Amino acid sequence: MKKASMIAVAVAALTIAGAGSAGADLGTPTVDVDTTKVAQAIDTALGGRTTVAYAYAVTENGKLVETGAEGKARIDKGIDFTPNTRIEIASATKNVTAAALLKLTEAAELTPETKIWSLLPPDMRTGADPSWQNVKIKHILGHTSGLAQLVGGQSDTELDKMSTLYAGLKYTMTKPVVAGSGYAYENRNYAFARVVISRLWRVTEPGRGLPDWIGPNAVPWTMYYVNEKLFAPAGISWVSCLASNPDTAAHAYDRTDTAKGGLLFQMSGTSFEACASYRGLHMSAVDMVRWQTYLRHGNIVSSTVRQWMDTLGLGWRPYSVLPAGGYAHGGSYTINGRAVNTCHGKFAGNVEVAVVVNSKIGISGTHPCTVVANAVKNAG
Repeated sequence: MKKASMIAVAVAALTIAGAGSAGADLGTPTVDVDTTKVAQAIDTALGGRTTVAYAYAVTENGKLVETGAEGKARIDKGIDFTPNTRIEIASATKNVTAAALLKLTEAAELTPETKIWSLLPPDMRTGADPSWQNVKIKHILGHTSGLAQLVGGQSDTELDKMSTLYAGLKYTMTKPVVAGSGYAYENRNYAFARVVISRLWRVTEPGRGLPDWIGPNAVPWTMYYVNEKLFAPAGISWVSCLASNPDTAAHAYDRTDTAKGGLLFQMSGTSFEACASYRGLHMSAVDMVRWQTYLRHGNIVSSTVRQWMDTLGLGWRPYSVLPAGGYAHGGSYTINGRAVNTCHGKFAGNVEVAVVVNSKIGISGTHPCTVVANAVKNAG
């Protein structure tokens, strides 16, 4: 294991001025967490031949206290994986998307109870099933819109039409949903979130020159919003769904057969339209833990937005394995055996953790948030 004893000065000095009291955003009493043990547990779970490569970062009381990495980001070029290595974080993107939409919701003097109907483009509403008039912001961010139940009953032909791009979302709206259905995870919820984000940004900054409504092949406005309003204030350099340098960018690998080579995961071509909605952002372990620290303690979102996220479960996954008071969102994406697995979240003890893996974890494909949760659980 190659432990990062020192990283770039700007990152090593990650300190949030005016950080809140320990566990301020958690509904459980503050507990002591030994972050050295957290790091050791992650190394044990992900090291050796369990993964192709991984990296992690841990913050405590607003400061970066542990980083580590092992393995290769690019086997073909001998490039090491480091805590600063960026790769697509898959569905861990949703945590950022939720914060962005709720920040705009508050700015527009709305709430998660607001129905999204009037915030969707007119041509999406034309021909839509009337049931869509009942879908609220909290439904799409909390996976209770009924979309998963709708999708689950469709043929492969219909599913191809119900893509996460503009035309697919418009077609999806011709079918009925039952808003307020039980929790069922579905990427299309966050594809709709990016449409609402675009409209609310236009509404809250009318003089900026943004279009009234997005259309097919639209610029990924969510990516621009999160960079300007969330990442830049947190000191995170520009984040995209495209690799900054494809020649050296980290690849995803098949842990059981690295000889077949890796793949660069990125939302290029027409799929770039959906960047930063349900997946796609390229971030490192340090980027993600910095995001979590600023999300929790900084002023990039208000305490109201944090409360909405935590109490309503918006932008978090309800992982039963998480320690009491923990909140996290992970990502797992696989193409032909090659995979990326990520997790970032906040925990009691004023601790935030992020993990990035460029393969499946072990034979059974352990979820990355299970690794993080177990590490924190056993370090109290």
